[in-house]
Amino acid sequence: MHAKADRPDPNRRRLVSGLALLPLFGLGTTATAQVGRRYRIELVIFEHTTAESRRLQQEIASVREPNLAGSELGGRIYQDSRRGFELQRAASRVEDSGAGRVIARLAWDQLGRDHTATPWLKVQQGRRLGARQAVFGDSATAAQPIVADEDRYELEGRLRVWVGRFLHLETDLVYHIDRDGSEPLGVTVRGHQRMNSGSQLFYLDHPVVGIIARVTRLDS
Repeated sequence: MHAKADRPDPNRRRLVSGLALLPLFGLGTTATAQVGRRYRIELVIFEHTTAESRRLQQEIASVREPNLAGSELGGRIYQDSRRGFELQRAASRVEDSGAGRVIARLAWDQLGRDHTATPWLKVQQGRRLGARQAVFGDSATAAQPIVADEDRYELEGRLRVWVGRFLHLETDLVYHIDRDGSEPLGVTVRGHQRMNSGSQLFYLDHPVVGIIARVTRLDS
């Protein structure tokens, strides 16, 4: 990646600083992460719309296919949150800043599992960018297409939240750049953020895509 990709421009720094000023939600408590407990996960995923982000997209984008092997949201493993999405204020702050555009607002309930036992959550969010010819599985089976003629979305791939000493958000995503009918190019968005459960917001930064996260423990 280009060396400047690690240095956020002033507009991105202002957006991150503004997010830090958001009032905390919930009861203001922090609970120890534990396997076997139930958690509610809320994410705001957004594209940085700064000039620096646009430049980086052009410099580092290439033809990339996401790994779409994972469980569906709304199923048995990842259930839609019974309380719904409650981070609208954070999403509005992103868009009101003029430096970000929200791609996805996600909220789900899940059982806490360790790193080896936590399934990936399949992600296909944002604008539809036409259809792909094939979707490939993980590297062990990448030679064989497993899905044909499926819609391509702006943000695709997988993510998961797993439990260690802390809670961990792990991403393996591709942000696609629309090219008006040509095959979209993609930017890899891989990252890791350590979190606690409670009222605090956490932020996983990337030169092109940012993620705001909150985790709430559902059982005492």
